[in-house]
Amino acid sequence: MYDTVSRVAATPSRPAASGTGWGGSAKSSSEDAGTDAKADVRLVAWGSYDKGKPRVRLLLDALRRKGSLAREIHIDIWQGIEDKAVAGKGRMAIAMARALATYPRAIRQLLRQPRTLPVLLPYPAILDAFVLWPFARLRRQAIIFDAFIPLHDTIVNDRKWLRRGSLRARLLWQVERLALAMADVVLVDTDEHGRYFSETFGVPAARCITVPVGAEPLFWDARHSALPPPHAGLPTRYALFYGQFIPLHGIETILEAALASVGTPVHWLIIGRGQEGAAARTFLDRHAPGNVTWLPWVDYAQLPSIIRGAVISLGIFGTSDKAARVIPNKMFQILAAGGAIITRDSPAVAALAQRYSDAIRLVPPGDAPALAEAVAQAFARPRSAAIAATARAALSPDDGVDALVQLLTLARGEPACRS
Repeated sequence: MYDTVSRVAATPSRPAASGTGWGGSAKSSSEDAGTDAKADVRLVAWGSYDKGKPRVRLLLDALRRKGSLAREIHIDIWQGIEDKAVAGKGRMAIAMARALATYPRAIRQLLRQPRTLPVLLPYPAILDAFVLWPFARLRRQAIIFDAFIPLHDTIVNDRKWLRRGSLRARLLWQVERLALAMADVVLVDTDEHGRYFSETFGVPAARCITVPVGAEPLFWDARHSALPPPHAGLPTRYALFYGQFIPLHGIETILEAALASVGTPVHWLIIGRGQEGAAARTFLDRHAPGNVTWLPWVDYAQLPSIIRGAVISLGIFGTSDKAARVIPNKMFQILAAGGAIITRDSPAVAALAQRYSDAIRLVPPGDAPALAEAVAQAFARPRSAAIAATARAALSPDDGVDALVQLLTLARGEPACRS
């Protein structure tokens, strides 16, 4: 199942384990169930998922397009919290209070739905899993868990908010393990994350399905428009980075590359804020490079045109294991908008880079000189041609959603009670 190359290459979608029910148990007639019954399988999306995340919106949109989303039961606890990493304890406490106040209503609404409907928990799903699990098991409903961002790996290894091996870190690991064990199907965004969950938490590979993030229509639509006029205050040609300054982005590598290119025609536009923002500000104050423009935030709707205006866009350059397992959301957005990207080499992006070699250039992780050289080369040659619009299907969640629906079809009628 861990085969990003074939998935991206638009091979026919397939379930995680061909001919299997829950947990990979063989069903002799499952092959015959096939896709004829696919349209009959519907599910209900439930919980406190964050609709501010493109991952969530794109997953739900793909299910709607395929007629597989019976209903949404959503409790909005993240309103006003765009970035949880910098939300602070007070705002997070408010979000938890909202959850406690609204979970009973969400459970009542779920109990009024047919018990034959599998329940999807979009990201972030861990808290929802603990609330849902007893009701879903009593009703023998399957649970589909979107494990988009691994919790322990992110907090302990990437963000370093908890010391590895500490009591709180070990408790967090157990919480994530239990939440994953409650799920009948685990959705991941890359094959490498599927391997991580299998090796770290013992999630059977047959229960993991890779559903790439994809890009929203406004990014694909941008490629049909003329190149936008330069934004106010910006040079006509710039290298673009945007993101939430999380450690795997490797913002220090980008800034060091920018510093190395002072005196060249390269100008760097950085958009964002977040955990590494203070360190970035310190770097810029200390070195004062004149070739960097930093905008803390822009309207999301402006991003496609800003991408279109960039000579080259930048992905991630962190050196952690987590950085090697992700395909950043922005990569899909940049390719969709007709841009080209430089990002770190990793097993997660290797297949995409091979398939779209004219639009994706890889550099070693954490290598500022290599990044500076790659950006300089991008500025020295004509703008790269956009990838073909026919790539849209391969760069969407659709194949993964097809695989999910097919697996649910194969397992239909099988009790979803494993725990």
